[in-house]
Amino acid sequence: MKNYDEALRVLDPMFTKILERIPKEGFDRLPPEWLHLQILERFAVLEYAEIREGSNILEIGCGPHAMATIALAALVGENGRVVAVDLGRWGNFWEIVKQSDLSSRVIPLQEDARKLPFPFSCFDLVTCIHGVRSFDSRESVVEAVKEMLRVTKERIFIAESSPIAKNKAQEAHLEMYNLRRPTFLSLGLGKLGDLHYFTPEELRNIVMEAGASKIDMKIVDVDMPHHLAYFPLEEIKKIRDKVVRDSLEERWTKALEMLDKYGEEHPPVIVLNAWVRK
Repeated sequence: MKNYDEALRVLDPMFTKILERIPKEGFDRLPPEWLHLQILERFAVLEYAEIREGSNILEIGCGPHAMATIALAALVGENGRVVAVDLGRWGNFWEIVKQSDLSSRVIPLQEDARKLPFPFSCFDLVTCIHGVRSFDSRESVVEAVKEMLRVTKERIFIAESSPIAKNKAQEAHLEMYNLRRPTFLSLGLGKLGDLHYFTPEELRNIVMEAGASKIDMKIVDVDMPHHLAYFPLEEIKKIRDKVVRDSLEERWTKALEMLDKYGEEHPPVIVLNAWVRK
């Protein structure tokens, strides 16, 4: 697994300068470089999207930290644009984009990805980078991918973590991450998403069901730390059903022990290009 300095060395110097503008800030269990590492991982997977300078790109699920938005805005160049869509989790999005000095290339848009406001195919590429897991159900993912295919001129690109663990650090990540969905469901908060990672076969089936004519899919080892799986025990303690609560607390304790012992690493990432029907 690459450390931060190793991951940074393989990046184009121009992109390194963009990261240098974004302050490092750690909190709770997150080290100061956690956000930089996540943006670096987005650069790594977007290599498989074959983005051309000057492209007009729609990003589905930009999230509160603009991780893929920064990478996309850097890749499209001065003459390109990124329309960044999210339904509600904006957080520090615009502050981070401004820090990167790429705000002139980014247009934020609060919309439901299942009902995009564009009447025709007006984007060179539509992307969803680690956003599939944020939907509330498989059916919602299919609806969103249908819309992605509808508004792109030719192709969409999806990148999402897989439920595959090749080492103990990846297994630790999955053990902790997989506590989110059952906790939210037990609390009646299923709409918060955090679905279990789809297998490559499941993701392929979803995209085919949404209407893609052709799919090119790869499994990529990014070899980077991933510090965002941690889930506070306080959320589990809110569950009223004692049997469910006790079971999840036991799983949480095991997952935390694994994180402390092995660290956590990105599981292999599914990268998928899919083409629209002509």
